[in-house]
Amino acid sequence: MKRMFYVIAFTAAMAGCSEGINDPWYDDVIPVSLVGIEAVNIDNSGEFPETSDLPVRKEAYMAGVKWITEHTVSDDDKFITGVIKQGTQTYGSLGNRYKKAIVCNTDFNASIEAGSYVSKFFKEIDRKYLPADVDEGFVLLVAPAAGEHSFRIEYYEGSVLKFFHDTPTINFY
Repeated sequence: MKRMFYVIAFTAAMAGCSEGINDPWYDDVIPVSLVGIEAVNIDNSGEFPETSDLPVRKEAYMAGVKWITEHTVSDDDKFITGVIKQGTQTYGSLGNRYKKAIVCNTDFNASIEAGSYVSKFFKEIDRKYLPADVDEGFVLLVAPAAGEHSFRIEYYEGSVLKFFHDTPTINFY
């Protein structure tokens, strides 16, 4: 009988403790839409990747993208735009609806001149390996010639170019 009392008391205490826990994961979130991008250079040579305008070893370069977003506005002013629950989307879904391409603004090497698409030399990288303020990143798999380089990152919706931004010129050594 004494054991049963302890079990009931423990169960009641646990139920009382769990009341009032607010899990912000399921709070309403105002929907946002992508309205632009900003391209940055990332130096991946240290322990943690960081955005940089300083010279970078060509083997440690990544191109990064910061999303520029705004709240989604309905075309019809009569109705309120519905909310999206945080638990229903993954973080990367905002950029996943676009196809991405990378163009070299400078000669990549002796055989690939400025204005050529070099997307095949980049691989998209998981967000957890990027600086906190960068939303998407592309690691360079093939080292270009040493010297100054700049890339244009393009976002396409279908075959229509929606956004593009040039990385600042960076010196590879």
